[in-house]
Formats: sequence, C-alpha cells, structure tokens
Amino acid sequence: MKKNYFIVIMLFFAFLTNAQITVQGVPRNDIKSKTVRQKQVTAKSANANTFADIQFWVGSGSNQAAFVVQWNDGKTADALVWGFKWNGTATGEDMVKAIAKADPRFFALLRQGTQYGSAIGGLGFDLNGTGTNGLYKDGDKKYPYYPFDGLINTSEYDFDSYTSIDPNDHWQSGWMVGYWTYWVKDPTDADYNYSGVGASTRELQNGSWDVWNFKPNMETFDIAATFTPVTPYSKTIDFTKGYFMVNEEWFGHTNGSVNFVSNDGKINYRVYSDVNENKAFGATTQYGTIYGDKFYFVSKQAADGGDTHYTPGGRLVVADALTMEKIAGFDNIGGGDGRSFLGVDEKTGYIGASNGIFLFDIANMKVGSLIAGTDGGSQYLGQIGNMIRTSQYVFAVKQSAGILVIDPKTNTVVKTITGVFNSVTQAKDGSVWGIQDQKLINIDAKTFATTEYAIPTTKYQGSWGAWNAGSFTYSNKENALYWNNGANSYVSGIKIVKFDIATKTFNENFATIPGQTGTYKQIVYGAGLRIDPVSGNLIVNTTESGFGAHYQKNWVHTYDTTGQLIDTETLNDYYWFPAMTVFPDNAAPVVNAILPSQVSVLSPTIIDLKTVVSDEDNISAAIVKTIKSNSDENIVLAEINANEELVLTPKNPGTATVVVSFNSNGKVVEKSISVNTSTLGRDEFTKVHLSIYPNPVSDYLNISSEEEVIDVVIYDVNGRTVNTRINNNQIDVSNFAKGFYIINIATDKAKYTQKFIKR
Repeated sequence: MKKNYFIVIMLFFAFLTNAQITVQGVPRNDIKSKTVRQKQVTAKSANANTFADIQFWVGSGSNQAAFVVQWNDGKTADALVWGFKWNGTATGEDMVKAIAKADPRFFALLRQGTQYGSAIGGLGFDLNGTGTNGLYKDGDKKYPYYPFDGLINTSEYDFDSYTSIDPNDHWQSGWMVGYWTYWVKDPTDADYNYSGVGASTRELQNGSWDVWNFKPNMETFDIAATFTPVTPYSKTIDFTKGYFMVNEEWFGHTNGSVNFVSNDGKINYRVYSDVNENKAFGATTQYGTIYGDKFYFVSKQAADGGDTHYTPGGRLVVADALTMEKIAGFDNIGGGDGRSFLGVDEKTGYIGASNGIFLFDIANMKVGSLIAGTDGGSQYLGQIGNMIRTSQYVFAVKQSAGILVIDPKTNTVVKTITGVFNSVTQAKDGSVWGIQDQKLINIDAKTFATTEYAIPTTKYQGSWGAWNAGSFTYSNKENALYWNNGANSYVSGIKIVKFDIATKTFNENFATIPGQTGTYKQIVYGAGLRIDPVSGNLIVNTTESGFGAHYQKNWVHTYDTTGQLIDTETLNDYYWFPAMTVFPDNAAPVVNAILPSQVSVLSPTIIDLKTVVSDEDNISAAIVKTIKSNSDENIVLAEINANEELVLTPKNPGTATVVVSFNSNGKVVEKSISVNTSTLGRDEFTKVHLSIYPNPVSDYLNISSEEEVIDVVIYDVNGRTVNTRINNNQIDVSNFAKGFYIINIATDKAKYTQKFIKR
C-alpha cells in the first residue's frame, strides 16, 4: 500500500513539473524539464553592458530598455543589442515590432492573437548587407515570404518549417526541435530570469533588459558575456546616384512601387513606400518621369483592392524627386485610366490617359481640362501612349489615330500624323522619330514632313493591348535609337536593335539578352530598355518566361555602348513586374559664354540660341527657350522666332534688360542681356557665328559654326599648348586634365577665342 502511494505521489509531481514548463508563456507538456534547463543557463552578462554601450536607439520617451538577440549559430557578430525608448506602458512585443520596423536589417516571424498572446517563432538579421530579408517555407522557393514592417506572420506553430533566403544571414526559428527562450532582467533584479510569459504579456520597466536566446536542437547556451551593439541604420539614400525602376507590382496583391538601384549595385526596395509610411501608387503603375524637381508616377487604376499592406495613392502620384516624399495624389485624372505624363513648362504638364490628354497645373497641383481633339475612340482604340516635348511642340501617340502634334503655347492640336504608331521619341540631334511594327518614321520637328525607313528583318513589339511605355528609346551620348525586338505581338525577342541616325543603318544584332539556355528563358518585360543619359549605358530589365511563379525571377542588366554586358543585378524573388527605368535629372542647363551679357543694336539683330545652351543629362536640342521678361519694350522688342533665334528690334534710344529663360526638362536657368539702342558699341553683332558645347565638357567638345573651321589651338591655364585633334568639328578631350582651357578657333572669315571647363 505504501509503495503504491509513493508511486502515485511521484506521478503527480511529474505531471505538475511537466505542466508548469512554458515557452514564451505557452504550456509545453511535450518538453521534459531536464531538456529545458531554464534555470541552469548562466547569465554571465548581467553587468557586462550598460545603456551607454547601445548605439542604435528606436522610439522616443523617458523610459528605456535593452533588446538582445543571441542566435547561437556560429556567425559573428552574435548577441546583438538595440535600445528602445517609450512613454507610458510598453511590452516586450512592442519593443520587437518597433525595432523590426526601424531597422530593415532585422526581421521576425510571429504567431499573433492566440490565447497565450504572441509567440516569437524566428528572428533574423542581414549580416552581409545584401537586403535579402525573407523566408522559404518547407523549402519551397517558388513562393518566398518577405517581411512587412519587419514582420512575417503565421497562424500556426510551424516555425520549424522556415529557412532564410540568404544562408549567410542570422536566422533561427523553431518550436519542436529548437526554440527561442526569453530571459528578462528588471532594475530590481540581480540577474536574468527565465520569463514565464511571452513578449505580449511582458511589461517593460524603465531600465529593463530582454534577451532572446535560441536553443538549437534543444541545446542550451549561456547568455553571452558581452553584447555587440548594433550600428545605427540610416535609411537616407542619395537618389542622384543610380536609377529608379518603376514597378507595376502584383495585381490583386500589391499597389505599384518604385525601387532604386544605387551606383554600387545595391537594390533599395519600395523607396517611396519606405519614406511615406507604407503609402504606394495606384494599381498597375506603368509610367514614371522626372520633371524639374518632381517625380510623376502614373498608374492605370486608382487602387488595388487586394493590397492589405500598402495604402494606394491614385492614378497619379507626385513626389519630391530627391527625397521621395509625397507631394500629391489623384484618383481621378479626367475620368480615364492613367497612361503617361509629360512636363510641358514650369507651370503645366500633360496627363496621357485612356480617354485623351488632360492639362495638369504643376504650380497648384490640380488636374485640368481635356485638350480638345485628343479624345475619341474606345478605351482601347483611342488611348494615349508616349508623349515627348521638343523645343517647340508636343508629340503624343494616339492608338490607331497616329501622332498628335500639340502647340504647348495654346494647348491645341495643330497636326495629326496618321498611321498606326507604337511609340515616339526624340534623338540627340533633335529629330523626332515614330515607330510602327516594322517601320521607323522620321518626322520633321518643324514641318512635320515624314520619311520612312523599313526595319529589315525584325519587328517591334507593340504595346497597346495591355499598354506599356515600350522599349523604343534614344541615346543622349550618340545620335542613335534603340529598341528590343519582338518575337510576336505578346512576347519580346532576345535582341537589342540599334539605328544609327547619321548613316541610316540598322544593327539588329547589337546585343543579345542573357539567360537563353534551359527551359525557362529570360524575356524583356514592360518598357524593358532605357539608356543612361550620362554614361550612355543601356539598362535592360528581364523576367523569366513560363508564367506563374517564374515571374518572380527578375534581373537588371547593364550594357556598354558597344553592346557588351558589363553588369547584372538580381532582384529579390517577387512579382515586381518592372514597368520602366527612370534616371535622375541631376544637371541643369549650362549657357555658353558666347551668349553676351551686353549688346548694342541699331537695327534688328539676331542671336542664334540653338547652340548657346547644353545639358549633360538631357537632349540639348529639346531645351525650351523663352523671353521671361523685358524691362522696357519701348526701347527694344525681344522675340524668339521659329528657328530658335533671339530677335532684338530697337524701337527708341535707351537701355533695356532682356531675360532669356532656358528650360531643360523642368530645370531652368536664365540669362540677362543688357541691350543698348543708343550708340554702336564694341559688342555689336548681327549674328553669332560660332559656339562650343557642351561646356563644361567630359568627353567630346563640339564646334558649331556657319563658317569653315581652319585651325584650332587649345591652351591650358599655364599657357601651354595641348595636343589637339579635330574630327568633323569635334575634339576628344576625354584625356585632358580637369580644369580651365582656352580655345582659339580660326575660320575662313574670322578668329574666335573661347573658354571651356574640362570636368
């Protein structure tokens, strides 16, 4: 009898012992007490670190606590520590979430909303700085999980199923074969104690220390003797150094976004959302452009109802181009779906939509009225596509109708160039080009006369069915056009085609898209191809053929001006559906010193403005010239004619100041000219005969002259002659040292002296 009683007592105590074992407040009868050994962990670091050691603080307030994560995975640095500040009350879960949101390197796997509160299933940290924070579940690489505000949620205790996308990062998760133990120390405690509750129940005190210590394979590790302070993370990105990739995003799941690829190759994801508290664009963002200091994003619809993470921004979103901070958003842009945007001048923009072109008041951020004659046709038979601004007109593609020519001074359609065009662009020399399925059409920018050039063998892939901006584009460094060929109406080809404008020749094998082996090959998606205006490099974005999960594979390739592949960046697996690349507009137009500050006129005088201004990262020929002001029209009449010449007509004796404005893609510089109509002066002239550009110059200095150039001599600042070779009025200065130079140019009629700067 006594023996049986003893056995019952032992079984009872064994039951109580097992029943009292908890992991983050969850009773775990499946874990034996001798395996847990909570109280046997040595807390060596009880007094090894102080709040003064912490470098990265999150939150604000008078209370502070420390947050430590110890992975025990053999990777350094381990046992990382952050600081958390708050007012009022806060829990351990509040601290985890705040740090995960503030530090993009840190992420957590949680099960929330159970009867025991939230359970921390996994914790990770981007050790190598690649930004590839994400998880695979059960080894399924087709559908990765990415953190939102640093968190990935699950509805089960399935923590053992998750592995990190990047094996070189810190990542530990588990519940059955290992788990996160929770150790806490409050100001009155001499040492760390095993927490009997989870993070959501744990109430922090001013001066608390929380340590998350993982037990891999149920193996116990002592708390580290010292903790490694996490270095502060700066989310500041220099948006002038790199390029943007505008994304459609996954329809039915997320609204549109924009990534930024830095010059060092780092891909910064959803930079607009990151700056603007998880705001996004509309549904299927298809177009982006920078004009002046603003970035304009155009989406087909106002919102994607399936997006539970990001707040939709509308069919048109305007942001600061340097900071990505939101300026305005518009659901309604005239009743139709969004297509494109074009900056026309400092005050006005054009919105291309499925039902026409609408004015946009840049100064007051307001959508205006329809431009008469741009509507008509059904949504998919009369939609507007790409638009370009030349120095005098706007050219806009309208499906099935042709290319509309609009006078931006009056906002009226002055001409329709009929034909089934896919896109339109402007080349370096200022010429306008439209592209059809298998034809290039040269359009005279002033007379609108057309000349056709048949594409020999390949075909341009149309983009009207599910509209995108298309790959038809230009180089700002050479007088050439580029595009990606089409395999058929729905699938892109694997070739990049180049058209040399000077020789009117096609190179249909300029470059080949990589990834053409195996079953599933790389294909160009969206606009696909754009050219860096400064370097001349080609940027090509591709995805993987095969539909479905294959579209999660995305690459960005860089080709040099010879067609050689020089770099490839791989994006995190996700349905980005990249729409188009957009380059920052860093340089302002530069007015050449040949444009005088003072001039004397006794009769109508002409100054050619076409060659007195240049822009390093935009088409110089497209710079808009206007008279901003004239201090006294009774002294002189100032006009700019159709040939982009400043005409000064004296009316009465005296002096007036004429201010000429040069607008290059929204960046404006002004030149003041003092006009004296009283007497002839030494600065009198009837026409500027010669100019050099660009100035400053990086590679090639061009001489524009109506006279024959006979001789050129260049001197450095010390008066020494620099070896000079001139070819077709172009001088290669790429090997010159940076600094100031003087160039003497002799023509068959006169001699000229100019100054230029080598960058």
